[in-house]
Amino acid sequence: MNTFSRLTACVGVLVVLCTPGEAQINNSIYYMQGVPQSNRVNPAFQPQCNFYIGFPALAPVRVELTSSSFAYKDIIYPHPSQDSLITFLHPEGDRQAFLNQLKPVNYIISDLRASILSVGFRTAAGFFSLDLTTRTDESFSFTEDLARLMINGAVEGERYDLDGTSVDMTAFDEISLGWSYPVLENLQVGARAKMLFGIGDLTTQRSNLSVTTSQDAWNIQSDMAVSASLPFAEVIYDDEGMIEDIIIDEDIDNLNPFALPRYMFNFGNPGFSADVGINYRPIEQLLLSASAIDIGFISWKDQVHEATYRTDYDFQGFEMDPFEFSDEYTLGDYMDSAVSQLSDSLLNFLKFTPGGAYSKRLNTKLYVGASFDVTPNINFGLLSRTGFLRDHVDQQFTASANFSTGRILNLTLSYTYKNSSLRNLGAGFSLNLGPLNMYLVSDNALDVLFWPQEARSMNLWFGMNLVFGYRQFTGKIFNDKPLIY
Repeated sequence: MNTFSRLTACVGVLVVLCTPGEAQINNSIYYMQGVPQSNRVNPAFQPQCNFYIGFPALAPVRVELTSSSFAYKDIIYPHPSQDSLITFLHPEGDRQAFLNQLKPVNYIISDLRASILSVGFRTAAGFFSLDLTTRTDESFSFTEDLARLMINGAVEGERYDLDGTSVDMTAFDEISLGWSYPVLENLQVGARAKMLFGIGDLTTQRSNLSVTTSQDAWNIQSDMAVSASLPFAEVIYDDEGMIEDIIIDEDIDNLNPFALPRYMFNFGNPGFSADVGINYRPIEQLLLSASAIDIGFISWKDQVHEATYRTDYDFQGFEMDPFEFSDEYTLGDYMDSAVSQLSDSLLNFLKFTPGGAYSKRLNTKLYVGASFDVTPNINFGLLSRTGFLRDHVDQQFTASANFSTGRILNLTLSYTYKNSSLRNLGAGFSLNLGPLNMYLVSDNALDVLFWPQEARSMNLWFGMNLVFGYRQFTGKIFNDKPLIY
């Protein structure tokens, strides 16, 4: 296997480690009574039970996939005259309509989280929770100019700005300890400390790239750098500093599912983060709350490597003599040779080196919410969530109506504005059958069900717990009736 194939394999392993679902936490869960793990979005929230324990790998499972600019219907849609489906790249497709959906910089984000252990219990010193979670985050950013260049080809006299094109993939384990306590009758605080253990990472450190076309030459300017931590691979360099070979762990290379546990709790890539939250009830019916989630970073030190690509290159085209062609040397042979020479010239600017340690912060989220009790069993809530991503800020707003039928069933209906999309209708339920607690929540469940072709995102939060010591709240003190928890 050549060096390029090995590099592709390493990226493929990271994709497997980081394959879905920014990795965003479901907003609608913030308002759900009856869900013990709602303290993941605000550590000040306390469940209504005295003790809960989650089913391994099912308490909860969270998945999200988000596109900032386009939906399924922008890529695949019915043929204008035949009973079939086509893509926008089809001769009868509308490429310009797809390009019109794009922003100057676009992103696709996915997130997958599975809790291996989730336990919570109440004491005189407050409510404590312990969680062990495997998390993966992926993001891909690309510019509108890159899409135009790839779809329509190069136009003479144009400058294509590709700055910001990047790929980021991270997989890590998280052990967290949370605590919540009512410091006053109407004021409750909470915090969560989290130790992080990096499994693997690919991070774009710099992304400056442009292509300028003219009649005489194409000018390609770049200053790009990518860092990676690959504990599952040994990279061997030659005397000139180029990659000679990449030896991937045989079990990982063969996609052995039992190999991944060997790379969990990797102390070679340590990290730390924290969550903080507060709930305040100025009057009995009104609850104001705020939380900050994932304030922290991971230090990547294990098997770190760096690739840089710096160039200021003028491509002046190919000189072609048609009289050189014959049955033994065809136009196709010439084009293959010319493209190969161009690729070799461009690859000469690509340099690989053993890299130094680098830090990467988590995508911090800030929640600010307010909710109001209309009746003891009905309340309405508003929520603002600001996601501080690596290269941009993601703002979302959610309104919800929340219904409780007592201990057995809790329901929520929500509406979220995000990704410049007005159609994000969510729903969720929490069901208690004896000690068995089960819940399913999505910010856009109704969209995916009724208008799947228009959805720009998909998220799901599912969990199962055993709960004990459920308390019948009276609503007369703050600790007894949290409006949002």
